[in-house]
This record gives sequence, C-alpha cells and structure tokens, in this order.
Amino acid sequence: MKQKIILSLFLVFSIIKAFGQDSKFDEGLKYFDSKDYKKSFEILEPFAKDGDCLAQFVIGYCYQYGLSVTKNDSLAIHWLQMAAEQKQPSAMGPLAAALFAYEGKGGKETIKAYLWAMLAAEYLEAQKYTTARFVIKTYLKEDELERANKLIEVYKKKWLGKEDCR
Repeated sequence: MKQKIILSLFLVFSIIKAFGQDSKFDEGLKYFDSKDYKKSFEILEPFAKDGDCLAQFVIGYCYQYGLSVTKNDSLAIHWLQMAAEQKQPSAMGPLAAALFAYEGKGGKETIKAYLWAMLAAEYLEAQKYTTARFVIKTYLKEDELERANKLIEVYKKKWLGKEDCR
C-alpha cells in the first residue's frame, strides 16, 4: 500500500512538473513574440540545451541578429543547425543564410548553405518564394552541386514520414 502511495505521488509531481515546464516554455515563446528577447532568451535557453528544436531555433535566431545577446555567427549556426537537424523548418532558411554569409562564397559551407536553403523550400511554404537557393547555387561548382543534391536526398529519406519538429 505504501508503495502505491509513493508511486501515485511521484506520478502527480511528475505531471505537475511537466505542466509547469510547458507553461514556462509557452511563456518564453510569448516573450519572443512580443519582442522581449531578453526574457525569452533567459527562459528558452535551458530548453534549447535540453534539445528542444523550437527553443534551439529561437536561441539561434537571437544570436544571428543580436537580439538581447551579442551577435555571434558561430553560436547562431550552432543552434540553428541543432534545430534544423531535427527537421525544424523555420531554422533551415536562417541557417542557410548564416552559413552563406559566415564562410563566404565557395567551399563546404556553401554546399551546406545550399542544402539548407533547398530543404527550407521543401518543408516551409514561405521559403518556396525566396531566391536564396538560386543565388547560393550560382556559387557552386558542378561537383559541389552534385554533392549537395546527394545530401538533400539523404535528409529527405531520413525524414520520410517524420513530422516537422515544432
């Protein structure tokens, strides 16, 4: 009987804790939407570190544009890539732009930039109407474009049937 009570209390506290985290997470998103980036960053950073793809996108976006933190391209790319790798479509376009701007034109970062621009257009309606992927493509050599297209297919197969991370 004592074990059942302990188990029941554990379940109740687990549910309360989980609800509290969801509430805190939603609060962080509301701060972001209302452009209070400092509070949003403070709340969402622990979620990003725990692997939440939406929080990772927000943290990366803040670093990319210097919203409440010092602009940092390396950290922006890190967090945006963490989110994009989990199929977070909103992170893919900004990641492509960050990679393209950070490393200059040509080389492996341009291949990655093209990869993420193409995947962004594939998985996010708004990205279908941007020209980023066409601009980036002009900086790729034929063999680089071939490698990028193979990587795109790898991601599509990996994500086949998987819901977008939101």
